[in-house]
Amino acid sequence: MTISLLDNLKIRYRRFRIASSLHRIDTLGALHRAWAYVHATVLPGDYYEFGVYKGNSLINSWLSHQYFRRRLERSGQLPFNRTGTVARFLARTPTFYGFDTFNGMPDNSEGEDTLAPGSFQSSIAHVTRRCAIADLRHPTVRLIPGLFAETKEQIGPHQAAIVHIDCDLYGSTVDALDAIAPRLTQGTVLLFDDYNLFRADKQRGERRALAEFIRKTGLNLEPWFAYGPAAQAFLCHQ
Repeated sequence: MTISLLDNLKIRYRRFRIASSLHRIDTLGALHRAWAYVHATVLPGDYYEFGVYKGNSLINSWLSHQYFRRRLERSGQLPFNRTGTVARFLARTPTFYGFDTFNGMPDNSEGEDTLAPGSFQSSIAHVTRRCAIADLRHPTVRLIPGLFAETKEQIGPHQAAIVHIDCDLYGSTVDALDAIAPRLTQGTVLLFDDYNLFRADKQRGERRALAEFIRKTGLNLEPWFAYGPAAQAFLCHQ
């Protein structure tokens, strides 16, 4: 799959327009707000995404991170010195992990035409080329193919600053949460892009998976803000 000229221009344009994203109410705005929070609180950690598709969220997340990092590094108006926690925060660039089958939706029993097995298919090569347009390259970005239950051992060694779950399905969300659980810390942002899918049915999809995860682990998640047509952000309390 080649990258069209229009797609190339859109990614390059987004690089110059990322600063205007804070008040958007879609996924792009949610990611921008999450990175604003991470830099305001100097929360160290990596970015984890479950459900990459063509890489749009991964790219926008990287661009937002870069924007707020430059502000923290360059602003002379900040009322503190860049020592201690700030210096440690700036000393390390987060790794951006993208987990996906890269073969489309796995087999499932959700019964929705829009989530049929094989839908939302994109290749690692295509995502890699799109990320490179935004200067997001290995080893900063790591794309990990396979079912989440089979790739959980490839979760990175550092805590998660932001976790973006965009995998629609109940089973996939269960596996994603199980994989990321050891990396959640006080203040981690969790973004669920499909939290209110299935008409907000508590017995289906991401809602059911998250409720079961909370009962199982005792994790305290504070609702933060809603975004997009069916999405919800949470803050983690340990």
